[in-house]
Amino acid sequence: MNALKRNKMNISVVIITLMITATMVYLNVYRFYGYKVCIGSSTITFVKNKNEFNKTYKELQSEIKSKYGNVITIKGLTLGKVKVNDDAMFISGDYLKKVMLKKSNVVVDVFLMKSDNRKMAYVTNENQGKEILNSVKDYYSEGSKLNSIIKTDIENKISYEPVKVKTGNLYENNEIIKELIKYNNKAQVPLITVKTVGNIIKEQAIYPTTIIKSSSKLMNGVKKVGREGSDGMKKVTTEVIAINNNIISEKVLKEDTITPAQNKEILVGTNNPITPRLEAINSPSRGSISSRFGARWGKMHKGVDIAASFGATISAALDGSVTYAAWQDGYGNVIKINHGGGIETTYAHCSVITVKKGEVVKGGMKIGEVGSTGNSTGPHLHFEVRENGEPKNPQKYIK
Repeated sequence: MNALKRNKMNISVVIITLMITATMVYLNVYRFYGYKVCIGSSTITFVKNKNEFNKTYKELQSEIKSKYGNVITIKGLTLGKVKVNDDAMFISGDYLKKVMLKKSNVVVDVFLMKSDNRKMAYVTNENQGKEILNSVKDYYSEGSKLNSIIKTDIENKISYEPVKVKTGNLYENNEIIKELIKYNNKAQVPLITVKTVGNIIKEQAIYPTTIIKSSSKLMNGVKKVGREGSDGMKKVTTEVIAINNNIISEKVLKEDTITPAQNKEILVGTNNPITPRLEAINSPSRGSISSRFGARWGKMHKGVDIAASFGATISAALDGSVTYAAWQDGYGNVIKINHGGGIETTYAHCSVITVKKGEVVKGGMKIGEVGSTGNSTGPHLHFEVRENGEPKNPQKYIK
């Protein structure tokens, strides 16, 4: 009984061994056998089935005739049995057609596509050329990151020249587009120039301004913040023109306020029972009088010149509000301050202005620095005092 069991086990082992051996023999003998496709002495690829290859070859001939008007005959084409190490080396279908087309180098009728008379690519017809150009336009319009595209145009002159070319020099659309964009990104003069016109819509902050308001409820010279300012928000629509994704111009089309800004208000007191008088004002700068008020060189000198070193401090003569702080012909950099009651002072030829229009200043506060801007022969401060527009001699009132 035990002997019978042992015999059965031995038989089972033998059967399994034979099956494994048969499978290995099958895989070794049949699975990796196929055909090498050769042109002359060069092997271009491998196919599994001879009939399948013949069918694919006929399809390729038909497609070549349809595309190029030629019927191809690959000279020196042979099939030979071969054993390969990996069945992944066998190809078929469209990939086989592509390899054969590239390797056969059959001459076909195509068109040389040119951009501004520069060679660009070989195409079967103008429709293929248009497909390539549309894809290039899409690439740049998508890369422009515009909210909306109005139009995209090719700026180059595109032409097509009939030529005869070996099939090894022909490429698929995606290959041509990839190389065109790669060249465009490196070259100083791109082969294709795409002009994109579109809109960018974005939100921008509206910054508040400071408004000076008079208040009869506050004493003269007293200032108080009436309202703190706050930022607003607006939607800005800008028309953009880009060349190959490089923006060359921007024009704001419209601005829509989302949230208005709240301007800051500073209240300046005007309640002054005593009208400002000119009996005593601060000297605007330290230095001697180098040119007095009155007639000078046949003209009226409407102020005094105070000789001071370049960069010396200029101070406000009285409390007041800056009405002008900018360039003025003849005066150069000039500051004008309204002190109320019709009194105004002017400080000319400044090298630096340290206050802004609308700013409230106190008497003695620095407002600029001595210079020699405008019509000036050297660093000094030209200082004027006016009452109701009439020039007054500042020396009468300077402390």
